[in-house]
Amino acid sequence: MGKMRKMRKMRRIMAGVLSLVLVLCMMGCGKTEETGKQVDLQTLQEKMLGADTTLPEMKVIKSGEEQDELNFTTLTDIEYERVAAYFYACSKKGSAEEIFVIQMKDKSDAADFLSSLNERVEKRIGTLQQYSPEQVEMAENAVVVREGNYVALIISEKCGLVQQVFKEMCGGE
Repeated sequence: MGKMRKMRKMRRIMAGVLSLVLVLCMMGCGKTEETGKQVDLQTLQEKMLGADTTLPEMKVIKSGEEQDELNFTTLTDIEYERVAAYFYACSKKGSAEEIFVIQMKDKSDAADFLSSLNERVEKRIGTLQQYSPEQVEMAENAVVVREGNYVALIISEKCGLVQQVFKEMCGGE
């Protein structure tokens, strides 16, 4: 009879240990927050601006500078609280060229960010039609793209080269 009790006790201990292992395994399978690939925006900015050698002299504004939130909200209707970082470069002489890169805090916001950047392109085309019609085609060929936590708007003569740099640096998660 003592042998039977020992076997029952051993089974209970084994069942408890297996249950504990199962619970620990399930905890490891929980949803984890995806932060995406981290990119140094200063390096990204330099490489993207350097990819198109036809770009005119560009003025750059970015997060971390004085009035960064105010500057951002003049460029898009996206709430600044949803942004981790950004840089915006535009032609100092007022021509169509611009590059706008935003690092989102949450990847699930991508559709809103892309929509906002596409609206920006449409507004830019409207402005150029009135003031600089010869530049409308460049704006019509704008690229709006997403890689991981990053979205970009690229208006330049060689936007394909600029886009390639963006994809290489921000993609490949």
